[in-house]
Amino acid sequence: MTKQFDYIVIGSGPAAFGLTTALKEQQSTKTALIIDNDRFGGTCPNYGCEPKIFLEGAVRNVLIGQQLQGRGIQQAAKIDWAALMAAKQATFAPYPDNAQSAMTTDYVQTLQGTATFADTKTVLVNGQAYQADKIVIATGLKANHLPIQGQEYTHSSNDVLDLAELPKRVTFIGSGYVGMELATVLSAAGAQVEVIEHSPHALGAFYPDHAAIVVKQMTQRGIRFHFGQSVNAVRQMATGFTVETAEGQHYDSDYVIDSSGRVPNIDRLALDVAGVATDRHGILVDDHLQTNVAGIYAAGDVISKDPAVAPQLTPVAQFEGEYLAAGAQAPIAYPVMATGSFTFPQIAQVGMPVAQAVGNSDYRIKRLALSPDFAYAGTNDEDAELVGIFDQQNRLVGASEVSQTATDDINQLAGVIGSGQTVADWRQQQLYIFPTLASKIKYFLA
Repeated sequence: MTKQFDYIVIGSGPAAFGLTTALKEQQSTKTALIIDNDRFGGTCPNYGCEPKIFLEGAVRNVLIGQQLQGRGIQQAAKIDWAALMAAKQATFAPYPDNAQSAMTTDYVQTLQGTATFADTKTVLVNGQAYQADKIVIATGLKANHLPIQGQEYTHSSNDVLDLAELPKRVTFIGSGYVGMELATVLSAAGAQVEVIEHSPHALGAFYPDHAAIVVKQMTQRGIRFHFGQSVNAVRQMATGFTVETAEGQHYDSDYVIDSSGRVPNIDRLALDVAGVATDRHGILVDDHLQTNVAGIYAAGDVISKDPAVAPQLTPVAQFEGEYLAAGAQAPIAYPVMATGSFTFPQIAQVGMPVAQAVGNSDYRIKRLALSPDFAYAGTNDEDAELVGIFDQQNRLVGASEVSQTATDDINQLAGVIGSGQTVADWRQQQLYIFPTLASKIKYFLA
């Protein structure tokens, strides 16, 4: 017998959390079924941002200590990898059960299993049919596997976050934000890290000048970058592995991480049965998040979307889930969104990209060196810089920062942009704690 629901959500990550939370807040009696064939909660609490930020807490303290040697710190702390990972495992082991329990209510059910479309209104899970008026695909992304010889010897970021023993030599293939964050962690823990990148620079989604500062400081800490090289093979050797590039270079390693990106997690859904259209970036949707098939929607990272409009981020997926729970009567309108990478130093941006404003007479670009500030000088954050973009009405419309605190700093500027106020109005209405970056906003917004 087919079981009926108002919503079926395939995937239990932030989009599902946003939808179920919104239904609770609305005191809705609409029924929903949340299906997942992996750990409940999705990538973020299990394989991504939350365990990563847990490790970053220890790494940050170690690297700041190193930065302050000779400036009042005699000896920096060292990471005990085994103890750190044991603490991480103990902290995050309960998450899947907790996430599943948090979603389950009188009107929301959860189900472990792989969903496949039987038709445009029906999915099959463990041999049982389930139907809904609205089916939401929220399966996110999965690690990409480069089609190279020896790909079976490579590991994903998921594997790194469960790595019980620290390898001596680690090679990353790719330098996007995930690879750069994990390279920061493993290097700080004591591994010798190599990063191979086919493009000319790292962190391609961010302002190149600020990305270059991140690379410079990582290089100073002993991480080796090899730009303009493409990996074509990983070979097992008697003493580990060697990574070969098309340019004829060889890099010996004990552990090889394919951090070449992530791809839509859609191959087990049987989307062709339902006739759902996709491209290589994911599922195609309209401005109501509906696919080409009426009643089938997508939310989160699985959508093929313009990152300048809606980047693939946990808060964006949650926002989209909340939007769908509200009934999706009007086209989705995204708020101002900030994004960052938890490298050391951090890099973050919000609003209009700096590169888009360069050379455009409609905008004014302002640079602010942060290192003379008391707080930044106190942590020896010598390369810290904030760049802002102002329009002809003297409103802040974009910003990028590289510093040890860039993610928190840029979050504050998201509010400035989102308000739509002119600089003069903002300065009249805000006074900040001193000395913090926020106190400098008064002078930056001038």
